[in-house]
Amino acid sequence: MRIAVENVAWSVRDVTIIEKIDALFEPGSFTGLLGPNGSGKTTLLNVIAGLRKPTYGTVRADAQVVHTLSGRDRARRIALVEQHAHTGLELRVREVVELGRVPHQGMFGGSQHASVADAMKLARIEHLAGRSWQTLSGGERQRTQLARALAQQPSLLLLDEPTNHLDLGHQLDFLETVRGLGVTTVAALHDLELAAAYCDRLVVLKAGRIVSSGTVDEVLTADLLDEVYGVRATVTPHPSTGRPHLTWHGTTGALHA
Repeated sequence: MRIAVENVAWSVRDVTIIEKIDALFEPGSFTGLLGPNGSGKTTLLNVIAGLRKPTYGTVRADAQVVHTLSGRDRARRIALVEQHAHTGLELRVREVVELGRVPHQGMFGGSQHASVADAMKLARIEHLAGRSWQTLSGGERQRTQLARALAQQPSLLLLDEPTNHLDLGHQLDFLETVRGLGVTTVAALHDLELAAAYCDRLVVLKAGRIVSSGTVDEVLTADLLDEVYGVRATVTPHPSTGRPHLTWHGTTGALHA
């Protein structure tokens, strides 16, 4: 799925959270959405997902305007894994994953069981199938939510800080899994090393606007890290992968200027 974000803004109570956002996410690409806290990453993901209507501008999924689609149609095409997922219901892990099939009920009949099983296998949570959601750790919940999203069989996968609650091994496994799906993916990430290692392209926000976008090599520069994050860093090719590798040297104060 090709996603075009065209001159998008979103405001609440006369406060503009994001504005003048233009971005293009090509089919099958994995794009990292970067920026400091409060830069608008989560808001932009929610607008792309159709959960928030832009104050102005348009989001197109292929030729269709996302916000004109019914909720059911959006859910068949777009899956969002939120940063924090909560429910007071007593659900088993498998039941949570099965929620991803709700938009498709009545369409594929017997394929439901296989889709759920495949999603759980991809997310490495088969062993958790009978566990109560309420007993899961933060990382286990995150992987369960990924499985729920995969069960939707979306054409667009949106991830909001998906590695926050995961240990290093599960962070790498999670991103390897997502990258291998071949699904258009946009992920808000705080870990710049992970973004450099796994993303095809990057979009960087600051104060609700895009300040840089392009390939990882084009975007991750020492000047950008100073401007956006207020840190001094050296960016060199990783000895194994050739992708950008960041070495931190301290803060500059630019973030609060």
